[in-house]
Formats: sequence, structure tokens, C-alpha cells
Amino acid sequence: MNYENMDKEILIKILRQKDDKLKRLSLENEKLKYYASIDAMTGVLNRRAGLVLLDKEFNLSKINNKSLMVCFIDVDRLKIINDNFGHEEGDKVLIRVAKILSKSIRKTDFVVRMGGDEFLVVFPETTMKEVNKVWYRICSKVDNINRNNNSYNLSLSYGFYEYNKEIEKEMSINDLIQKADSEMYKKKLKKRRNFKDMCIINKKS
Repeated sequence: MNYENMDKEILIKILRQKDDKLKRLSLENEKLKYYASIDAMTGVLNRRAGLVLLDKEFNLSKINNKSLMVCFIDVDRLKIINDNFGHEEGDKVLIRVAKILSKSIRKTDFVVRMGGDEFLVVFPETTMKEVNKVWYRICSKVDNINRNNNSYNLSLSYGFYEYNKEIEKEMSINDLIQKADSEMYKKKLKKRRNFKDMCIINKKS
């Protein structure tokens, strides 16, 4: 019996097993990182991970002197939907909105669930003209859903803000988000003044 060859075979086997374990550990770590960055309900980036990525894009836009667009989105009257149809239906609305946003944006853009019924969409290195095309796709998908829903209208309030280094040199990502949030709130106030827009329950009646 050749013990030297046997020892080599055992050593190779041990090394292969060790390599397999390292690969599995690496894969598990990647999975953990992924799930730590994703909002469990909607499948888009959670607030923590989203703000980290936004900060990176914000710094890149400063370095490259490129515009950065953000859009703050609020799902209108989610509480009314929860109260009339249950929280399960309200959760479905949030999941549906996240899916609409994710499928409408470009590969370079990303969606963040800020919490509750609020989302943030980030458009790196782009302008309002290009973003309008994306928003048109979003509105079209919302309209399609409402045509097939006899219970209530899905409605989004939104506010855009475009960062440009030449115009605003001293700005943080919190300032950026607050400006987009402020624009969104203006649109929401206009909707609240419109009585017809508030009548979302029992569309058949």
C-alpha cells in the first residue's frame, strides 16, 4: 500500500471540503448582507441601506458635476384603506406600489422604503426631462390598476427635487430629501382640498 499517495488524497479531500465550506460561508454572508439591506415587506431597499447608497451617489454627483434627482412619494389615504378593507389590503397596496416603482425605473435608479407609506426614488446623473418619462410609466401603471379596482383608487402624492452642484454647493442628503418631501406635501394639500379626490371608497356607488 502506498501511504504517501493515500496521504495526498486525504489532504486534497480535506482541502476541497475546506474550500466548499468557505464558499458556503461566503454565500451565506452575501445573503445576510442582501437581506439586511432589503425591506422585508416590499422587497425594495430599506431606509438604512437606501440612505447609504444615496450618500454615495450624492458625493459622486458633486465630484462629477452631474445632476441628481430624488422623488419623495407618499401613498395617499392608506389609513382609510386599512380602516375599510383591513391592514392586509393596506400591505398589498404598499407591495403593489413598490413593484410599480421598481419596474418603472431604469437600471441606474433605485427605490427606498423610507417607512410606513413613504418611498424615495433616486435618479443618479439625470435631469427632470428624463425623469418625466419614468414618472409617466408609473402613472400609466397606477391608472391600469384603478381601472380594475372597483373599491378604491390607488393614488400617489410625489415631489421631485433636482440637485445641481453649481446652484447649491452647501447641501446634505437630509436637505435633499426634505426639499423633495416639501414638494410632495404641497401636492398632497391640493388633493385634500378636492372633495372628489377624497371619495375613494365604494367607487360603484
